[in-house]
Amino acid sequence: MSNIYKTSTFLLFSAFSLSVIAEDAKEINFAQLPAAVQKSVLNEVAKNNITKVELIHEEEATKYEIESKTNGIAKDVTLASNGSIIEIEQGSSLSQLSPSALLAIKHDYPNLKIDEIESVQSFYTAVEGTVKGKRVAFKVLATGDIEGDENSKEESKD
Repeated sequence: MSNIYKTSTFLLFSAFSLSVIAEDAKEINFAQLPAAVQKSVLNEVAKNNITKVELIHEEEATKYEIESKTNGIAKDVTLASNGSIIEIEQGSSLSQLSPSALLAIKHDYPNLKIDEIESVQSFYTAVEGTVKGKRVAFKVLATGDIEGDENSKEESKD
């Protein structure tokens, strides 16, 4: 085995290991969920339709992903420890898209062979403000993650 191949293989496994460390998922029982998470998820899916419950540690955040299936349709709900919904993913179909969306897909991807369609709802809090005279806008997820920091150079009029 050449040194270049060994080095490439080592780098590939090192990169994979780092991505695994970034998110640690462990399957748990529904009863192990915090009460607030149990209550929130049962507003979205019936308990007997739940197929998998995961506890996920990602960086400094803890979240829970609940997978379910109802009448053959998959639905995944991701929640923060306090029961706030972060995201809902649900199986969908072309028939559920608007005519405009269908036209756009046909136009941009004329030979598309669709493997899966999913409806995704993401929940966050939008925050806008001023820091040292500069406008900022960002999204805060229930996990405490901050996304989309949109700094602008406008001076504050406050």
